[in-house]
Amino acid sequence: MDSGRTPGGTGQAGADGGGTRISARADGRSTITVAGRDINSTYFISASSAALAALVGLVILLGMWQPWQETASAGARDRTGTTAGPERPGGSSTTTAPNREPTPAAGDDEEPEDSGSPEDSPSPTPSASPTPDPPDPVDVAFASTGVGTCLNVYDAGWGKLNRDRPAAVDCGADFAFSKVTMVTTFASNCPSGPGRWGWGHVSDDGSSTALCLDRVFAAGQCFPAALSRQADGTIHGEGRLFSVWGCDRTQVPKGLNAIMVITAVLHGGSCPQRTDRQTLSWPVFNGAATVCAEQRPN
Repeated sequence: MDSGRTPGGTGQAGADGGGTRISARADGRSTITVAGRDINSTYFISASSAALAALVGLVILLGMWQPWQETASAGARDRTGTTAGPERPGGSSTTTAPNREPTPAAGDDEEPEDSGSPEDSPSPTPSASPTPDPPDPVDVAFASTGVGTCLNVYDAGWGKLNRDRPAAVDCGADFAFSKVTMVTTFASNCPSGPGRWGWGHVSDDGSSTALCLDRVFAAGQCFPAALSRQADGTIHGEGRLFSVWGCDRTQVPKGLNAIMVITAVLHGGSCPQRTDRQTLSWPVFNGAATVCAEQRPN
């Protein structure tokens, strides 16, 4: 066979020298020379051409269709919210912000809470200053009582005063039974002894006030006492000298047995004695005065 191109479009593959050579003719027949021997083939060229054409068409079809791009696009859509996707028209994005509370859809029963800005929050209304409590009247009474004030205050007979607060009275009145001689902080600072009393009070603010009182004695007043007759026939008496007792009363506090009537108050000397009745004397105010009294007759 000629090694050149034939008028019928014959192509040549291979080389001389005993190798494999294929000769194709325009009539559809071909001659295959293998190791110097010719083998005629009628369908080799057409079958090969058809397979080649099919392969080329498949490549072109795949290049136009590109199914892998659709698969990738579908995967990107499925991953919306976790992987940033292409920005949509209008500037919206398919990416969902993480850890965000869902917004209720329109028509839900509950309205979304509006956090608002600090400017939108209502300003707190300043509360009015609390009205101070009125002062305790007992505190006021103790604070306003000074030295020289006379009071209607006395021992009611059981070691307890008849008033819970001081109230000033006229020192010349029959019911002026005590007088303030000193104002201090504690009752223990007051002078002690027969006819004296330390009246202490603690205010609401924690401050302490004490009024030192001297009993105001007058003839005709009565007080309870405990009387006992001595071996020599005299009577010894222990009187509750800061007490004021009704002279017409028939009972006395427990431990006492007599009602004494004051006959005189002396600032020196001895109490006068009566022949029909013994008069007792009690030194008061550390001996500065003497109270003379006798037992009320039954």
